[in-house]
Amino acid sequence: MTEYLRILHLNDLHSHFENYPKVKRFFQAEVLDTIEVLKLDLGDNIDKSHPLTDATAGRANVELMNELGIQFATIGNNEGIGLAKAELDVVYDQANFQVILGNLKDKRQQPDWAQPYFIYETRQGTKIALLAYTFPYYATYEPNGWTVENPLDCLKADLARDEVASADVRILMSHLGVRYDEQIARDFPEIDLIIGSHTHHLFEEGEVVNGTYLAAADKYGYYVGEINLTLDNHQLQEASIVAHATSQMPSDWRDQDWIEQTYKRGRQLLSQEKIIDLPRDLSLAESCQLVMEAMMCYADADVCIMNSGLVVTPFEKNLTKASLQTALPHQMRLAKLNVTAKELADIYEDIWTKGQLLAHQEIRGMGFRGKQFGNVLQAGFAYKNGKIVYNGKAIDEKKELHLVLVDQYAFASYFDKVRQHQAELLFPDLLREVVANYLTGHLEP
Repeated sequence: MTEYLRILHLNDLHSHFENYPKVKRFFQAEVLDTIEVLKLDLGDNIDKSHPLTDATAGRANVELMNELGIQFATIGNNEGIGLAKAELDVVYDQANFQVILGNLKDKRQQPDWAQPYFIYETRQGTKIALLAYTFPYYATYEPNGWTVENPLDCLKADLARDEVASADVRILMSHLGVRYDEQIARDFPEIDLIIGSHTHHLFEEGEVVNGTYLAAADKYGYYVGEINLTLDNHQLQEASIVAHATSQMPSDWRDQDWIEQTYKRGRQLLSQEKIIDLPRDLSLAESCQLVMEAMMCYADADVCIMNSGLVVTPFEKNLTKASLQTALPHQMRLAKLNVTAKELADIYEDIWTKGQLLAHQEIRGMGFRGKQFGNVLQAGFAYKNGKIVYNGKAIDEKKELHLVLVDQYAFASYFDKVRQHQAELLFPDLLREVVANYLTGHLEP
């Protein structure tokens, strides 16, 4: 008995709704009565850099996933960390799909909104175990109220479950990245297929590692994945994998209108929430100074370092959540370091030196959603002749100071001096929430 199963998957959309109309038409066109179809989302669908996602805390993304007919989804770090715990706990309330996630716990319990695995039975009775894990950012999940567990340990335990072990086919929905996926393929031959995401990698025609099929479809809806499985007597015989470029798909005259209306809808919702009336429109320098003041207040820090590229547009006089979202679209939180004056000097010199190379470069990932890195700025201190000047005086190199940065500096590989220190990541607020609360007087250090 031969049967065919088609899997359609979307990877790391990050609220890039400009490609959604094409994705939706593709998902609709590939559903045929003669072939059973599963539709999957691999996580990082939600990204607050888009105003509609920000205004609805991701609920609009879930509505669009419902429209796609998604049946199973997992989460990425943009859901697990980019949303506050209270937001993630309710974002899937109206989902018409099942969330699968095997390595995230809420007070040692499985979250109400997710199952650790799912046994899907095809029309002809083939049992498929769907497993899913997200990248274990230990340092950031815990302060956000979650316990993230080692995905390999969880996978080993889940594979030992009777239902999973007795399934005919095992498919991993991975938001772990390509290196994890390759390791799993080598070390866990029980897995038949890994659909990968997180590192935004692309396998246009799939890969095979140690007999395990690997699929991946890039990011932002640039591609959509299609996997056609051939099963014989409930056993997987062959997988045909292809990632389709949406740039090669025909456009519809209504697409641009939908894209603009979706953006406009988010802006309108955010515009209804006024933050403050400033005395006038601020310059870029004044906006950056205000951001640094807010950061130091939130972190109860003495000094701050930031790059001007964080402020994409200067703050408007009539500051609303819409204009602030445009100015600070980043998915970033704050990082606090305890350093000596000597260590602060080393850190600043390192950031300033690297910043000269990065100034006009577009920075990708790590929560940055701006256009370019910009210039290195500081508040609370000056740097002269290799010395830290604090409160107008050069201070003892051993004096301890509290430094606040955006978390990008702690994550980025190129800021070596920062990474030598243990950074305390501050929750729950994103950078723009820190600024908004500071301006309205609701900021709590």
